[in-house]
Amino acid sequence: LMTLVPSPPLLFLISSMGKLLPPVGVRGRTLALCILTLAPFLVGALALFLGQDANWDLRNYHWYNAYAFLNDRYQRDLLPSQTPYFYNPTMDIPYYLLATHVSARVVAFALGTVQGLNFVLLFMLAYASLIVPNPRHKVLVCAFLAALGLLGGGGIAMIGTVFYDNVTSLGLWLSALLVIVHCHKILGERWKQAALWAVLAGLPAGVVMGLKLPSVVFCVGLCGALLLSAGPWRRRFGAAVFFGCGVLLGLAVSLGPWAWFLQTHYGSPLFPYFNNFFQSPLAPLTSARDLMFVPSGWHDRLLLPFLFAIDPKRVGEIAWQDFRIPLLYALLPLAVLLRLLFGRGSGAANRLAQPYAARYLLWAMALAYAAWVFMFGIYRYLVPLEMLAPLLILFAVGMLPLRLTVRGLLAAFLLVGVAATVRGGDWTRLDHWLDHAVEVERPALPDSPNLMILMAGFEPYAHVVTQFPPQIGFVRIQSNFSSPDENKGINGVIRARLAAHTGDFMLLIPSYQHDMAQAALNHYALRLKPETCQPVVDRLYDSKLQLCALARTRTGGEK
Repeated sequence: LMTLVPSPPLLFLISSMGKLLPPVGVRGRTLALCILTLAPFLVGALALFLGQDANWDLRNYHWYNAYAFLNDRYQRDLLPSQTPYFYNPTMDIPYYLLATHVSARVVAFALGTVQGLNFVLLFMLAYASLIVPNPRHKVLVCAFLAALGLLGGGGIAMIGTVFYDNVTSLGLWLSALLVIVHCHKILGERWKQAALWAVLAGLPAGVVMGLKLPSVVFCVGLCGALLLSAGPWRRRFGAAVFFGCGVLLGLAVSLGPWAWFLQTHYGSPLFPYFNNFFQSPLAPLTSARDLMFVPSGWHDRLLLPFLFAIDPKRVGEIAWQDFRIPLLYALLPLAVLLRLLFGRGSGAANRLAQPYAARYLLWAMALAYAAWVFMFGIYRYLVPLEMLAPLLILFAVGMLPLRLTVRGLLAAFLLVGVAATVRGGDWTRLDHWLDHAVEVERPALPDSPNLMILMAGFEPYAHVVTQFPPQIGFVRIQSNFSSPDENKGINGVIRARLAAHTGDFMLLIPSYQHDMAQAALNHYALRLKPETCQPVVDRLYDSKLQLCALARTRTGGEK
């Protein structure tokens, strides 16, 4: 969404549009403008075709976190959205605001259209990078690469959903465009202007990193690639430093206020992550990173693209199919080796791509991939690389010591093969559309002036909280962040919150987790009253929720 906000990088990109399209008077220009205008709306229409988003993360925190931020719930609620309760809610606010005022179809179309802006930026990256003499042919090639980039196995799964990896990618492509189109041309001549543009190029990447921290791997790649691109060493080093300064500036803008909130309330600006460094007393002194999908051992790291091509659940929770990254992973080193063995063998007339653009983007994505392997191993975070992979495959083919015609045909064959074998994933969508993004029917509440509703278990149902009266506080006593039988400082905060409460308690819980909830309630001297349970109808997802009364017991608590 940041690309819709006036900023120096965006203003520059708008002023440079003429350089990224065929010249005025050329037939390809009209074709390009038509494609770029229609494509985002077609992606919005695709979001409607795929169905309403009902994914785990939406139900767990994307909806609730925006509600909590906009309604200042942090003094009244505690941990309804489990660990992501502490995530920066900024990315979720636009979706929530729109979805609470328009129908579910309209908000899905709007989100899909924003995600469709990736097509525009991918097209521009291809147009700025490729060498195709015929303007009309170049437009068609760039459009094909952009469409294939957007419609990958992971990309299709995200269209119209609130994971936002295909929204933060907009800032990454804007940064890459600024480097390719502008910075490198003045890097060797006008150093002060190059430094300024390097800062501006790093700014959008830093902003999206602050909005979604896993974007850090691409910030590392985009910055590090400047060191490995063409030009004098001192200029490359300076450009990387200034780009990094831009990243830090953007990070401060988008993450700074939230980091300050976390620091003042929970003792760490990144709570609960990297607590081995920040040492907040409310969480264990560990990094708390999700290491479930990080490959262990050199064998798994080396062969990971082929492993997840065979079994995509090695890098995520859902099935999908896409061979572009394994193909690129195998093709690129082969192309480099053959180029070294048999010489460059091509002058300017035989190139498929601009040397600087190809070198920069290949290095940027290679470094980003390496950082991703060691930090996350979650394919969803790698979707920006999936988007750019078709263009990178073309770059790799361009390095092969073959005739230009043969390289072009080989690239077309490989990319058509990739397109034909794509199978999109599904993060859970409804087979029908609700009138609104979230719809809940709850029973009548007791006439209690000071009611607190507790939550337990590990299922995602914080979105239901937003449909209750705002004067009711929600406290989660059991979650994937903490259970009362664990020795974590946050449990003391929960215990104090419950001890200070003088009114009635109720429990919101899936019906099949009563026993799990009672085990947690015992630690707080509370007892479930099963005979009082009433159903809460969640139309977004059949969570089988119940709202039950609780009774205090004379004994209980931690021992």
